[in-house]
Order: sequence, then structure tokens, then C-alpha cells
Amino acid sequence: MIMSSPLLFEDAKKFLVPHQQNLLTDVETILKKINSNDKIYDYAFFVAPIAKAYEGFLKDFFLKIGIISENDYESERFRVGKTLNPSLRYKRFSVFQKLSDIHNDGEELAENLWNAWKFGRNEIFHYFPKISQNLSRNEAEDRIDLLLKAIIRAGEFLINNKEIIRQFQLDYPQNQ
Repeated sequence: MIMSSPLLFEDAKKFLVPHQQNLLTDVETILKKINSNDKIYDYAFFVAPIAKAYEGFLKDFFLKIGIISENDYESERFRVGKTLNPSLRYKRFSVFQKLSDIHNDGEELAENLWNAWKFGRNEIFHYFPKISQNLSRNEAEDRIDLLLKAIIRAGEFLINNKEIIRQFQLDYPQNQ
């Protein structure tokens, strides 16, 4: 990959608040300034600002849909990864399961959001023994694209399913 598509950045920004948009702009600037022939050991720093924006976006997304409460949204203890993890889908707090319950495509969306979280955030910020932690520029750009596409897909889900989301909010007011 030569450089992540500017169109993906613009499409994703439509679904983000200004602070999150600024993080994407930072990455666009970094991508333009650092040459592909520069000798950099690990390009994970390319992905970090978008991973941060993605976490904020997911919290906003979950709140808008009504699958987390305002208290969860504002809490310093709420963990996006834990609630999105498909291995924990049958726990009461599972956002993965709630997304699956909202819509026929909810499970597929939840899986997409989880994969973006796992590869575009967790593998960037956490250390896993015996697994290479270094990203090439191409790998970093692939992770950027994965996160941008997940933001776009979730944003389009919000737009295309307003009635279903409204009904879910009425059926499950305890999440509000």
C-alpha cells in the first residue's frame, strides 16, 4: 500500500466529533511527512491516534444506540474491549450481544468492530510475548484502513437503522 486513501479519512470524519477528527488529521499529516524509505523500526505510532479516536467513537456509538448508559459513557472504569469481546458475549454487560440483538446484521457489525479493536488497537498498545510487536509501514496503514472502515460501517449503521435503534431504546430503557 502506498498511502491510506484520503477518501477513507474524509468518510470516517463525517461520523466523528471534532477532537476525533483532529486525531485523524494528525495521522494524515504524519503519513505525508514520513517517507516510506525512512528507517523506522516500528510504525505503530502511525496507528495510535486513530486507535484513540476509534475508542472515543465506539463509546459515542454505543451511547447513541442506547446499549450503554450515560454513567457507563462517562465512567473511567468502562472498558470498550471487555464489553465488545465476543468471548464474553453472554455476560450482562456485553455490547457485542446487545448489538447482535438489535438487528439481523448486528452480530456481523459487532464482529467487525471487535476485529478492528483487536488488530487496530489492542495489538498496537499491548505487548504479547512471542508475537512480533513491530509494524511495517504497510502493516500500519492496513490497520489504519481497518479502523477507518469500521468507523464508516458503524456510522452508516446508525444512519440506516434509526427506527430499529429507536425501538431498541424503547424496549430496553435500562440501558439509557
